[in-house]
Amino acid sequence: MKPFALAAVLCVLMAPSVLALRPVPFHAVIDTAFDIPPACGQTCGFTISGVGQATHLGRVSTDGPSSIDFATGVQTGTSTLTAADGSELKIEFHGSFSPTSPTDVAFSGSWSVIGGTGRFADSDGGGDYQGAASLATATGVLYLDGSVSDTGGH
Repeated sequence: MKPFALAAVLCVLMAPSVLALRPVPFHAVIDTAFDIPPACGQTCGFTISGVGQATHLGRVSTDGPSSIDFATGVQTGTSTLTAADGSELKIEFHGSFSPTSPTDVAFSGSWSVIGGTGRFADSDGGGDYQGAASLATATGVLYLDGSVSDTGGH
């Protein structure tokens, strides 16, 4: 009976750490806005901000730098997604963009979690992103799909 009791105690003590890292589906839809720099060379850097809805965050705001390379069609950057309670999920992204009209672009690629605070302090994960933007209105939409480890803090 004693080995069983020891095993039961170990299971109870270890369960939170095992459960804390389970991946859960993640999806976000974010309406974005960005400042268009007055002039760009081969590369152009700008900040993308936005608001939307995300699983495990609810109403979310986002902000972060992005860079595009016109010669290669590569887009890179980071973004901080902030939940209403102040918890943050920090991601980096790498992908491509292409014109769909003289004033519109489509973009897609992959993202990965690089940090977090609050409920997402120990999270990891990643997935794919896609979206579109209008240079005429400096607005767009971003879709994130993938998974994030559930830290058990929510």
